[in-house]
Amino acid sequence: MIDKIKSILNYTKGYYVIGITLKAHTLNCHLIELSFKDDNLKLVNSCPLDFNDESFISKLNKDYPIILHIEGDSIINKAVENKTGYRKNLIFKANQDDFYFYEYHQNETIYISVTRKSNVDELLEKLSAKHKYVTHLSLGPFVMANLLPIAKNYSELSSSNHTVKIENKNILSFDNKEESNKQFNINGDVFNEKELALLASFFGCKFPNTSIEFDTSFLDKNRSELKFKKWFKIAGVFTLIFFLVALLVSHQLLDVYSNTLAEKKSLSIVSQQNIEKLNTLKEEKIVKEKILQSSGISNKSFITKYIADIGNTVPPSLSIKAIHVMPYYKKIKPMEKINFDINTISISGESEDDKMFNQWIKSIESLKWIKKIEIEDYSQETARENKFSITIKI
Repeated sequence: MIDKIKSILNYTKGYYVIGITLKAHTLNCHLIELSFKDDNLKLVNSCPLDFNDESFISKLNKDYPIILHIEGDSIINKAVENKTGYRKNLIFKANQDDFYFYEYHQNETIYISVTRKSNVDELLEKLSAKHKYVTHLSLGPFVMANLLPIAKNYSELSSSNHTVKIENKNILSFDNKEESNKQFNINGDVFNEKELALLASFFGCKFPNTSIEFDTSFLDKNRSELKFKKWFKIAGVFTLIFFLVALLVSHQLLDVYSNTLAEKKSLSIVSQQNIEKLNTLKEEKIVKEKILQSSGISNKSFITKYIADIGNTVPPSLSIKAIHVMPYYKKIKPMEKINFDINTISISGESEDDKMFNQWIKSIESLKWIKKIEIEDYSQETARENKFSITIKI
């Protein structure tokens, strides 16, 4: 994904340059692909192109700007004197607005290539129909003036149809010629005649030559289309990234919400269980309260009677330290159920006379509401005192 974004943002680092030559009603085309990164120029590919075959578009499969160079019978190439009215003298009575003028200006001479706009526009429309947009255009052999600063070891430069003689970084003359296999070494890279003019057209695009005059405003629409296409793709990529990020965030949020929901459900289940336990305990409490109420043990008047009756039987030689009505079985602990010994009274105290203790036991046994008495403990504490503990069942 990152490489895709970089390739879109840096699309101008690659260029297609198409050379078109019309000779004897035959259209010959050649394509070069150039890479220009960090001020380093590289010829990536060079191949013929059949412009009449619809499949030619498959060779332009990258969204690179297209530079078009045109030569051949449809173009008039002249060297004219640099004076007012030179264009009118060149085309005579024809309307200048019907022509494209590609000019290289020297001190006294203007090297000019002229062609009818209809010849060029037809080629541009054919490419635009395939959504391929020409952003720069050159005509004739004088485009090779762009190579003069770097072609120091040559006295002439050749394209597919012309030879331009040069001296001291100036054009001396030009001639028509037949195609040969001559090659040129430009900054360490070798280019043939079909490629040299295309290379010069690329330099004219990247490094405009102030001596060359050519109004390319008619290509502004194509440049805008290419920019729109580029930014549309960038917007598409970033929209895709946005949706992927949104999908990822949504997925993560869904996980978070699912986990939270699971936790809440667990808490709800636990709370429901606690509520059910609480309701059960409440019901048990109500039942036990009813049992106690029906038995009369929990009634305050009954408890007072029990304690009063027992108290009335206590002799002077005996002291009661504690009376527990319905005592619990064991020490109360958190989270444990409290169990009471229903219908039971426990009494603890001290006695100074064994005989009187036995008489007291007989006295409370005679009480009508007592069913049973159990002596839990009777032990000597001192020479005169005995500690006792009894349980009464009622």
